[in-house]
Amino acid sequence: MQENICRIPVSATFSIINGKAVMVAAEYADIPAEEIAFIHDSKTDAQRDVLFREMRSGIKKVLIGSTDKCGTGVNVQTYLVAMHHCDCPWKPSSIEQREGRGLRQGNENDEVAVYRYVTKGTFDAYSWALVENKQRFISQVMTGKSISRTCEDIDEAVLSYAEIKAVATGNPMIKEKMQTDNDVQRLKMLKAAYDSQHYAMQDGFMVKFPKLIAEAEEKLKRVHEDVRERDKCLMAETDFSIKVGGITFTERVDGGTAFLSAASKCKAGTKTEVAKYKGFLVLVEKNFMGEDCLVMRGRMEYRADMSTSPVGCMTKIENLFNGMQAAVGFLEEKLEKYRLDMEQAKLEYEKPFQYEAELKAKLARQFELNNLLDLENQASKEEEQEPEVSRAAEPSHGYGKEREGNR
Repeated sequence: MQENICRIPVSATFSIINGKAVMVAAEYADIPAEEIAFIHDSKTDAQRDVLFREMRSGIKKVLIGSTDKCGTGVNVQTYLVAMHHCDCPWKPSSIEQREGRGLRQGNENDEVAVYRYVTKGTFDAYSWALVENKQRFISQVMTGKSISRTCEDIDEAVLSYAEIKAVATGNPMIKEKMQTDNDVQRLKMLKAAYDSQHYAMQDGFMVKFPKLIAEAEEKLKRVHEDVRERDKCLMAETDFSIKVGGITFTERVDGGTAFLSAASKCKAGTKTEVAKYKGFLVLVEKNFMGEDCLVMRGRMEYRADMSTSPVGCMTKIENLFNGMQAAVGFLEEKLEKYRLDMEQAKLEYEKPFQYEAELKAKLARQFELNNLLDLENQASKEEEQEPEVSRAAEPSHGYGKEREGNR
């Protein structure tokens, strides 16, 4: 950010007249006192409306007030050409509110200048540092970017606050230190994310995926056993039959009616055995949402939604019995995926941290800067010097076609 800095003696910049803070800028404009308004003089809504109309019409040239008084609801932007931050607030939103009085629709000027005042050797540097850190965190949240993956200055507001903090300290090396600190913080977060992922990958190929593979292989073995048992039953008994409550039914309507009657007596939240079909148990599982599920149990369990019609219910059971082979393909696909994921976890685990060299270099430079700056000694020396005020002007904000010749 380009800056125009003009040093002005404190006595020529601020004065207190009848409890009112009035900025004297004789170098730039000769403004009569009656054209300078102090918003705290307007006690009522009617008085504020009159003051705002005078600002919009140009009768009043300067309006002075606090963030609360000159924030939301103050529409005086028509001829506003400059805004001056005489102090640093505690929240970035306060700065946005202040600057929102001029940087908005309805301003007839092509450019609006923003000035921020800082005093060397005072608390201003710390105040701007606080605002900078708050704005960085807010910007990360508002953009939805993961802090664990990136921690950078992601908007121009953060850079603006950081540079003003550097101006306030009076030492150009502070800016490099601030940038180095930011880089170190970003790289440390990337390193922390890498370490976390590194441990996760190690756990993946050493514990997680071997366990999942073993479980899937055991399930696949049981399904194969069920399929073999099913094939034996089909060869021994080809006609339809189902046993419900100790009675064997050979008609689907009769068997389905008996099955539904027995299922209606099952309690919610339980899995109850209701019938036996060709050597496999058939259970009904009820939940508290009123949804019933058919479960065929052999070495493994096979599920389907329960039908409310007798024939439909028997058809569901037959489909479960005949469709056991589908579980084989499903488990084989899962096994293949687990094996691929385990190999990928091994490859990711073996990758080094790609920013390791940069992090070491930044840490070394940070240590050098801390020694060179020796901030505590610098602070004691600056206390012996007379404070002076620096005025930093931000780049003008364009509205419409940019004027020839920038301010």
